[in-house]
Amino acid sequence: MDKKIREKVIRVCQHLMRMLELAFEEFRNPSEESLKEAEEVEDKIHQYSSELTSFIISKNPSGENGKEWMKPYLSIASSLGLLTYNIESTLDRVRGKSENHIFFSDQAVKEVNGLFEQAVGLLGNLPNLFTTEDKSLAQGIGEGGRSVIKMADRYLEEHEERLIDGICVPEHSPIYLSIIESLKGVTVHTLAVSGKIVALSSKP
Repeated sequence: MDKKIREKVIRVCQHLMRMLELAFEEFRNPSEESLKEAEEVEDKIHQYSSELTSFIISKNPSGENGKEWMKPYLSIASSLGLLTYNIESTLDRVRGKSENHIFFSDQAVKEVNGLFEQAVGLLGNLPNLFTTEDKSLAQGIGEGGRSVIKMADRYLEEHEERLIDGICVPEHSPIYLSIIESLKGVTVHTLAVSGKIVALSSKP
């Protein structure tokens, strides 16, 4: 992988991880400080992502070979954009929970905490994967990510059952469901980035 592109991608990944950590912090202990920092990090992510895409295009060699060279890098940048969207969505839902004084059951809190921890851990592996291109690390990310996705799907099904049984408050359900879906999305696109790194590293 091009060294300069790697550096710019890692910078985006590090800020994405920080934003997800702040969303997790806001879920556990709502505060103006964590929200303010998250907004600052979000601005930097958009700036660095734009710089990444512009740099990739500027490095593009002329001709058909140049287009083929550029494709995998732009594909990674696109997946990072989808990761950004899902982390922003997670933060927005967590912010809405705090602002509207919505309370989750102990079970729901435990489930969201668990998914946050797993999603942060998986995302935190991406900078190292970009540096080492270690296929065993990518395999671990893949296995862990698929486990998280199954876990999220199970939580969504179990939540429906709790709603039917009258255990959950229907008015609070959309926030819970959207947080779970957003964290699932974070995991899906973390896996996508991981797979694209491996594919790129395998090219001659």
